[in-house]
Amino acid sequence: FFGGSGGGAEVFGRPGSSLANARGNNAARREKLAAQQAFESTASGSAEYYRRACALQDAALELLRVGVADRVSQTCAQIQDALNIPKVPIAADKLEASLVYTRFHGISKRSNALISIARKRLDALGNDSVASASYDDLLTLCRNTYCGARETLLTATVRRHMDILKERHGLVGMTRLASLFLIRLCTVETALYLDFFGDPEKRRYPRKKTKGALSQVDEEDETKEGGDAAGEKKEGGDEGEKVPPSPGSPHFKRMGSAGSHTVPAASALASQVLSEDATYRDAEFQSALGNLCSSLHRTVRRGLVSVLDLDVLCQVVSVLREERSVANSSPTTLAAARAVSGVIRDAQERLIFCANGALHKEVARFKPTINDLNYPGKLLGEEPKVSIIIEDESNSNKKKEETTAEAKKEGDPNDAVAAQLRVYESWFPPMRSVLRILSKIFRVVEPRVFEDIALSSVQSCTKSLKDGSVHILRKSGQIHADLFLVKHLLILREQLSPFDIQLRSVERQLDFSEAGRAVTRFLANRNRRLFSMSTENALITLLREGVSVQESSVDSKRDLEDCLRSACNDFIEHTSSTLLGPIGGFVDQCKNVAGSTSSSADALARAPFTNGVVVKGVFASALQYLDGELENVSKQMNLYLENAATQGILLKPVVRKVTRSLEEAKRFIGEVSQGEDNGWDLEVRSDVLKSIEEYEAKVKIASSKK
Repeated sequence: FFGGSGGGAEVFGRPGSSLANARGNNAARREKLAAQQAFESTASGSAEYYRRACALQDAALELLRVGVADRVSQTCAQIQDALNIPKVPIAADKLEASLVYTRFHGISKRSNALISIARKRLDALGNDSVASASYDDLLTLCRNTYCGARETLLTATVRRHMDILKERHGLVGMTRLASLFLIRLCTVETALYLDFFGDPEKRRYPRKKTKGALSQVDEEDETKEGGDAAGEKKEGGDEGEKVPPSPGSPHFKRMGSAGSHTVPAASALASQVLSEDATYRDAEFQSALGNLCSSLHRTVRRGLVSVLDLDVLCQVVSVLREERSVANSSPTTLAAARAVSGVIRDAQERLIFCANGALHKEVARFKPTINDLNYPGKLLGEEPKVSIIIEDESNSNKKKEETTAEAKKEGDPNDAVAAQLRVYESWFPPMRSVLRILSKIFRVVEPRVFEDIALSSVQSCTKSLKDGSVHILRKSGQIHADLFLVKHLLILREQLSPFDIQLRSVERQLDFSEAGRAVTRFLANRNRRLFSMSTENALITLLREGVSVQESSVDSKRDLEDCLRSACNDFIEHTSSTLLGPIGGFVDQCKNVAGSTSSSADALARAPFTNGVVVKGVFASALQYLDGELENVSKQMNLYLENAATQGILLKPVVRKVTRSLEEAKRFIGEVSQGEDNGWDLEVRSDVLKSIEEYEAKVKIASSKK
């Protein structure tokens, strides 16, 4: 009758009808749609008849509103009075058995039947019908009333439960338990919402699936409500139809108790009906679930503000990621997943802030002490007590892990953990801090953020290692400074390789070097056009000429490799010079004389430093101290570099450089020892050449041991 083919639509919005006097957007919509339709008073009879039909429709809609929306509001008020909500929150382990669920389940069947009537009329009329607006608004009113009532009843309880979990289990334990609580709450709330607004036809369970969890559900009538609910009969459905389990039934585990991650009956309900009935996706209901789940964000965020420990923050993010994956696995718990995602973002922001603060304090602004620069003393274990200090932002929160030398002696010397700890303690503190922090936040923050933090921290660490080698050079000597830098750069490169990051970025900076000249030209131009809408505008010209953007590519991995290569070259140069001793000076003097004069052979032969006796003494002196120098180099390399292969790689260039210098010395000696002038004879020549061969043999033997 009220469809497009009937005559009832002709009188909607006509003067004198009850709908013409209605208020709000519905009346305006009806008048607009009615104005588009031609009115024929003789099409279906008297207009008065249709006005009365509209009045009856309004009365029917009012009865539906009273039967659903008013009843939900009344039930909510009764529960608040009975349980003194929100002043006295309900215990989480008693929530599902409380009146918050049992009373609502008691009115769900009748409410669902009334809502089904309105939904069928809406489906029959279609969206283009004038009368469909009334049913659509009725359903929206019922959903908003229901969602508001559920928020009123549950918000205080959920928040109180979050606070209790935080007090009892701490921030990390609270995040896991609270996430599970919200996941189960969303599942139970979805089941109850479907009891009210779901489609009974789509939620009818086949008989072959009635075994298991749902087969134990009693076929009793809905829980009778006191007063008005007394005497209500079971409406609709066949006698063999299974009633979905109520939130208070024994198949729903209590949300406050420790148990599995899921609610069996709710999971069975979701698997059987959610694929067909998408009523739970209503925007009003999802918004209500989001408001309930926001309690997790509220509680965790207050705890994150005061957390400075990177370990705690990393644990929070890891736990929340696990729970988010669980929440995303079911369409009924997407609201909980969204709430958990928001908390994850906050925890990551806090973690990034604390990590940057720790790196800035422990690396960029690091001030080494005498003990920090005690190389090779730290490698030899000279310190009676070694402290690893992990500092937070505030000086009051410091955690110290102290390992004494006595404890090391008491423990098993073959203990791998103790040995690794001693190696870790021997590292330079800035590098130790960088690797510790990066290993903690790896895979906890986003990859791009991690790479940016790693890039800046590696740059600061490399600079700190260079500064440390300069201090060690003044304190302990050249070989210790070189090996210190090589050792730590090798460790840094090795420890960064598992992260698989590029450590590249492009930095952009504003260059104001031409700003002064541009301002001078701007002021000198008397015909400047300030308001010209073209490229000749004086202000645009000033900005274009005075400010430029300078881009520079930053590659920390390349810089690290360059620094390591430079450190190895310095070690090779300094070690070869040490092993050659006075021979290196002799070769350099010969090169200078040979390259400075035209008659180089005669000048070199008459030079005092090429005297046979002097040359013999030079090689004898160098050969005398060679064993000690070789032993010292081998000892220090064994101390700093534990890998024999690494020692061999570093010594091969040293041997080649020493051998090349000896070959040059042979050549110069052959040129100046042709005759018997300047102290040369066959015996001196033979002794010098023999010393050179012995010198070369000792160097090669020492390198072959590596």
